[in-house]
This record gives sequence, C-alpha cells and structure tokens, in this order.
Amino acid sequence: MKQYMQKLTALSLAWGMALAPAVAQTSAPVRKKTASPRSSRMEREMQQVLDQLKQQQQEINTLQQQLQTRDQQLQQAQQTAQQAQQAATQAQTQNDQAYQSLKSAVQSVQADTTQTKTDLAQTKNDVETVRQMGAGFRENYANPIALKYKQVYITPGGFLAAETVFRQRATGGGLNTPFNAIPFSASALGNQTEFVATGRQSRITLNVQGRVDHATIGGYYEADFLNAGSTSNNNESNSYPLRQRQMWARYQRDTGFTVVGGQMWSFLTETVTGFENKTEAIPYTIDPQYTPGFIWARQYGMRIYDSFFNKKMFAGVAFENPQTTFAGHGYTNNFTFGSAGNPGGLLNPDTNYSINTAPDIIAKAAIEPGFGHYEVGGIATFLRDRVYPNAGATSNAGANAYNDKKVAGAVEAAAWLPFHKGLFNLGVRGMYGQSVGRYGSSGLPDTTVRPNGQLAPLRNLVALGSLEMHPGKWDIYYYYGGDYAEKNWTLNSAGKPVGYGSPLFTNSGCFTETAPSSSPYGPGALANCTGDTRALTAHDAGFWYNFYRGDKGKLVYGMQYDYMVRNTWAGIGGQPQATDNMFWTSFRYYIP
Repeated sequence: MKQYMQKLTALSLAWGMALAPAVAQTSAPVRKKTASPRSSRMEREMQQVLDQLKQQQQEINTLQQQLQTRDQQLQQAQQTAQQAQQAATQAQTQNDQAYQSLKSAVQSVQADTTQTKTDLAQTKNDVETVRQMGAGFRENYANPIALKYKQVYITPGGFLAAETVFRQRATGGGLNTPFNAIPFSASALGNQTEFVATGRQSRITLNVQGRVDHATIGGYYEADFLNAGSTSNNNESNSYPLRQRQMWARYQRDTGFTVVGGQMWSFLTETVTGFENKTEAIPYTIDPQYTPGFIWARQYGMRIYDSFFNKKMFAGVAFENPQTTFAGHGYTNNFTFGSAGNPGGLLNPDTNYSINTAPDIIAKAAIEPGFGHYEVGGIATFLRDRVYPNAGATSNAGANAYNDKKVAGAVEAAAWLPFHKGLFNLGVRGMYGQSVGRYGSSGLPDTTVRPNGQLAPLRNLVALGSLEMHPGKWDIYYYYGGDYAEKNWTLNSAGKPVGYGSPLFTNSGCFTETAPSSSPYGPGALANCTGDTRALTAHDAGFWYNFYRGDKGKLVYGMQYDYMVRNTWAGIGGQPQATDNMFWTSFRYYIP
C-alpha cells in the first residue's frame, strides 16, 4: 500500500513538470515557424514523455482502482471482523449465561441430592426405628403406631383387661397361680372351689426409640397392677398399686452389637428373633404366672451381645440379679444366708432376701439358618452361707463361724420352629443343672442344707413343649411342661434326716384335714405333712379370638384351661399328690 502511494506521488510531480512548458507555450501568441531538425527531436522526446506520462497515468488509475478495491475489501474485512467480534462477544455472553445457568442447575441438583440423601438417611433411620419398635410384642400386643416427638418415636401401649379364674381347689393367690402351693385334697382349701374376678392385669407400656450415628438408642417401660399394698383389698375400691414389670435402656448398632440394661426378662428366657427384647417366646396364657416349664425371671440384667454372618448367628453374655431360694427340714439354727428386707434400704420387711456375693452370669449363643431359631446357653450361680459350728453351745456360740461358698450352674437349650410363615409354631425348651429352681415358673427351691450347716444345691429340670396356631382371627395354643427338684438329704449325728425330699420325712398327715388355725381367715394347715414337691406338670390349652384388629387397636376375648398335677417325694406315710382344674376368661382392649 505504501509503495503504491509513493509511485502515485512521483507520477503526479512528473506530470506537473511536463505540463508547465506546454502551458506557457499555449499562452503566448502562435507564430508559425518552419520546423527545424532540433525542434523535431524535441517533439519526439516530448511525445515520448507524454506517452510515458499517459502510461503512468493509466498505471496510476489502475493503482487507484486497485487501492479502492483493496480499501473496500479492507473495509469489508473490518466489518466482517467487527461482526465476528460481536458474534464472539454475544456467544461469550451466551456461554457465560449458559455456564451460570448450568452452574446454578448443578448447585441446585447437588443441594437436592444432599437433601435427598439426608431425607433417605432419615427415612432409613425412621424405618429402622419403626422396625425395631414393631419387632416382638408376643404377648398379644396390637401393632403399635409411633408418635414422633422431636427426633424420637414414642409408642404408648398396653391393654385394659377384665379377667376371671375358677379353680377346683382354692389357692388364695388371686389371678396368678402359686403352682408349688396347689393344695392337697385333704386340706381345707383343697375342699373348696375358688372364683376370682379382676382387672389388675391391665397393663401400660411406653417404648421410646431414636437414631444416632448408625445406631438406635431408647428404652422401654411396662407395668401392671398385680401388686398388693398394705391397704389393698377386695372389699370396696380394690385399690391395688402399680407393679414394675420391665424398665430398660438399650443401645443397638445397625451391625447388631447391642447393650441393654435395666429390669427385663432373663437372658435365659427364649427369644424368637436373635436376642431382641420384646421377642421373648412368652406363653399366650391368661394366667400371669404362665405355666410350669417356662424358663423366666424379670429382674435386673446387663446384657451385651452381637450378631455375626449377616445376622444368622448371635452370641452374648448377661449379668443378672442373684437370689437364692431355699427349702429344707430337720436342720438346726446353725447357718444363715439371708435376712428379712431392711426398710431403711427400701426392701420389703415381710420378704426374705439372700445376701449374695456376685451376679448370676449367663452366656448364650443362637443361630437362625433360615428356618427357625435355635439357642444354647449356660448359667453360673454363686451361693454362700454363714456357718456356725458351735451354734448349740451355751456360750460363745459364734466361735469359729465361717462363710461357706458354692458355685452352681445349668445348661439351657431351645428351638422355635415357625411353619407356613408363622401360621403355626412348634417350640421346645429346657434347662438342667443345679440351683436354678427359681428360674422355673413353679419357683422350686435352689438349695437345701446339710446337717453341718453348709448349703446343698438341688438339681433342677425345667422343660416345656408348645404348639401355637393362628388361623384367621384366632390364636390357639397348647403347652405341656413341668418343673422338677431332685431330693438331697443326709442323716445328722442323731440319725435324723436333714435336707429335702428324704423318704424318712413324715407324710402321714397329708391325708387328714385339720381344724382352722383361727376364724374366720385361718384354714387349717395339714399336720405331719412334709410334702416336698418332686415335680409340677401342667396341660394348658386356650384361645384368643380377635373381634377387631386394626389402626383403632385390638379387641379380643380369650379362654384358658389348665390341668395341673403336683407330685411329691415319698415319705413315711405315703406320697401325696395334688391336682387342680382351672379355667380363665379374659376380655381385653389393646391400645393402638
């Protein structure tokens, strides 16, 4: 471009210099002269210059045209560049807007995803909490509907009951049956029937569950009115006080590791799902003492267990409140292992308590391979008494006193087999060993005593078979079981028997009724009748009919029949036996 401009400038200057003489000549008067050789040469040179100038002018015109064309192209290129720049700027703006929009969308999706994850986690927690709350409740509980308060679920529950029992032979025990006190037919109570009507088994429950990091925490409370206060009676208001049945707290990880502490069913009591509380295989009986052969206690326990192999195997250990029950005859006052309750220590002064050295220790394992629940366990108990070798001395009777300790125990096994998705269930459970009589429903003794004052643990057997069916609105059940206490006795230095179940004990008076001990509330007790229980067996059959079962609760009616036999150890004068036929009815409304 620059070169074209330089050429154009040079041509313009040359053109101007060439035209100047010609203009001057044309302005002067024309004189006609004759041509000379010199003028001809100049004309030719001038012509050449003119031709050159003309040629240069043409080149200039061409260059100008080219320059104009290039200017147009440059201008067009500039316009195109401007348009491209504008398009690029617009595209960048659109890209920025799209990026911001996409960024906002991604952030929104991320926020939604985070919230969804939170919601899913909360839903999972809620589902797990509700699942755990719904697990169990075998004692005819209605399916609970949880109330959410803050971050916990609260499930109130229980039932209201109107119940009766009729017995062929009276026990004076109310709705529940003191199995080991079934009267012999010769006694005053054995010659009278008994009818009891009450609402005292009505129950209140409260279950609380909440979720923490991969775990569930909570607790359970359960109470009824099968308690007797100092002013309780059947005369007018029937004001029987509340009784604590269960009160425990629990921490349970999703993996299965669990810690439970409080008052609960014993770890020896069979469960049907792992070792979960509230899945205990409790008989459906109306009788709150259940049935002989049922292994149970409701007492303090600290339970730790875990699950393995995708919750198909379970293992755990429990430390539970100890208590020693005693029965014996022929001994002298040369030992002690307990005392009446001290009211200053908030114990009942009308009840005896053993003074214990250590908790009962229970270890247990279970498997659920896909059909049924199978478990095996063991218990260790620790007995102790204070022995007084010089108890008969007239002076210094406490000399040489010492503590005698015994370690006893038993093994337990159970199987629970559900058929047709629980339409009917078969169960069998049993326990055999020493000093576990109190874990049987009959409450047979754990130990007796030797003549020297040392404790002599008794061997016990507890066993129960069960059949439960659930066709339609019916729950039908049958149980057969029993509790057994082995005899353990020794002759003292005088040749007299000491202990439990000796054939040298007197039973001659077990068949003769005696006069009242006082009137009107003192039926006569049989005289010369040791009557140590060898075994208690019972056939229990009954049903529950569900009039209604839904979100408004549950309304049921039940009946139970029990035939019980109490067999004793033979003694001098015979081997007495006691039998009883009993009928229960129940009408209940379960709180939803």
